[in-house]
Amino acid sequence: MEGAQAYITKSVDFKFRGKGFSFALSQGLFSAAAIDRGTEFLLKVLSRQWDAQTGQGLPLPKTVLDAGCGVGVIGVCVAGALWTPDANLDLERHVHCQDRDELATVITRYNARQNHIPEGLLSSHTEPLLAGPPHARWDLILSNIPAKAGEPVLRDFIVRSAALLNPKGSVLVVVVAPLGDFFYRQITQANLSLQYDELGKRHRVFMYGPSATPSPPVKPVVGGGYLLRDYPMYHRRQGEYILEDLAYSLDTIQGAADFNTPSQAVQVAAKLVRRLPSDLFQRTPLGSILIYEPGQGHFPRWLLAYLAQNRVLGEASSDRCWVLFGRNILALEASRYALSGERVLAIPGLDLAIDHKRLKEALRPEGYGFDLLVGFPQFVPQTKRLIPLWEGLGELLSPRGLAIIALPASEAERFDRKKPLGFTRLGDCKRKGFRALAICRA
Repeated sequence: MEGAQAYITKSVDFKFRGKGFSFALSQGLFSAAAIDRGTEFLLKVLSRQWDAQTGQGLPLPKTVLDAGCGVGVIGVCVAGALWTPDANLDLERHVHCQDRDELATVITRYNARQNHIPEGLLSSHTEPLLAGPPHARWDLILSNIPAKAGEPVLRDFIVRSAALLNPKGSVLVVVVAPLGDFFYRQITQANLSLQYDELGKRHRVFMYGPSATPSPPVKPVVGGGYLLRDYPMYHRRQGEYILEDLAYSLDTIQGAADFNTPSQAVQVAAKLVRRLPSDLFQRTPLGSILIYEPGQGHFPRWLLAYLAQNRVLGEASSDRCWVLFGRNILALEASRYALSGERVLAIPGLDLAIDHKRLKEALRPEGYGFDLLVGFPQFVPQTKRLIPLWEGLGELLSPRGLAIIALPASEAERFDRKKPLGFTRLGDCKRKGFRALAICRA
């Protein structure tokens, strides 16, 4: 679990149903200092519900979905309560944890192992909310759902989650108190079975089940480049943008930043590309392009237009591969959509050093590395990832490859000072507190 350990910044203890747990936290994820109060509230309500069910002789759930798992507190606690080391593992019982952030799913996996949860009982997946096996149905869906997901996503979650339940299944969700009335209206308007409703100091918990009347069937959310086409609740806006005097269109999504305008990091990277020698890309073959943390897709979409304008790329070719790599699966799907018509692979991961083997496997068999690597690293506080970033570049750049790294100016200066032997700087550009560096092998 090397990837998780590189990003862990704190560990805390927690108890659920009399059993002790220890959870690793990270400054790169929600609730980095302590277990979130909403999560505590949800688990408290869940424990009371289970006491009532067992008192009535009712079985506890076998199939559980932890939607938006974060570091896995809910899923690991549920799995730990459903199984004890001296009992046989029920092969029908399973907790499926999901989060859009690869760091969350990696640390969830780490926390499950640290708390001695069997691998067959809990699994952790980087995927959109309510994704999962195509025909999966759940006895229990749990979620501490973030308010910033956006009302279209929240509205869809309520309806879709109820439709993904087994006949006697339930959804138990906790929301911040200001969203309580919205959730209550949506549950009642969808004619769902509201089983429980409790308002706390800062949060509100709802338990609901399927509608008593038949409703149209729904399926779990699936990716593969069709997220914006098939799931309109994720669509934020369709816009026309101009970056470095080059116009391009882009569909942006809920769940990622920079939906109105490209970030300063993207803008300074584009400016640096414009400043590089005009024949540089003609001299450098572009059979493989890696975009690290592509966000909404502004830079890959702009780069595609720029290279086409400068006659570097012609029609889409099966010999050329774009690899999109980053933590947020929703951002990867949006960027994949922005490159429609190109050969694109989307690979969730943590950083270039930890995941360099997976990224190299994406290259065509005869490839020695990526011909162009553009990165927008998002360093997590209290972790040291500058030297590993250089190590990742060393593993992934082809002998004639070019890397462009855009960072806040202070981080870019520290990154530049750590430059090891074997690399040289071809270009440097600063803009509004951000800096981009063009790097190649010496």
